[in-house]
Amino acid sequence: MPRMSSPPMRGSRTVTVGAALTFETVAPADDAPAALRMHPDAATLLRVIDGLVRLTVGGTERVLGIGDEAIVLAGQPHRIASLAGDARVVMAFRA
Repeated sequence: MPRMSSPPMRGSRTVTVGAALTFETVAPADDAPAALRMHPDAATLLRVIDGLVRLTVGGTERVLGIGDEAIVLAGQPHRIASLAGDARVVMAFRA
């Protein structure tokens, strides 16, 4: 049976053997760029479950809506920002 835990964070997170799921609410970045993120040892699968987000990886921007997914490879710096109000995303991390 997988181990599960829920450490405190901005969203909620479930950890199982070999993978982690994070549910996060993403706020609009306003005029400033969204925070730079990077997971050096884990690829990230991002799926939008509510709202619209802008995903920037390198110099490439994508707009993702409900049900859209994107994969960010391990070690790639990226930014995620909502385009209108709060958006909700689920992220799966796997080393």
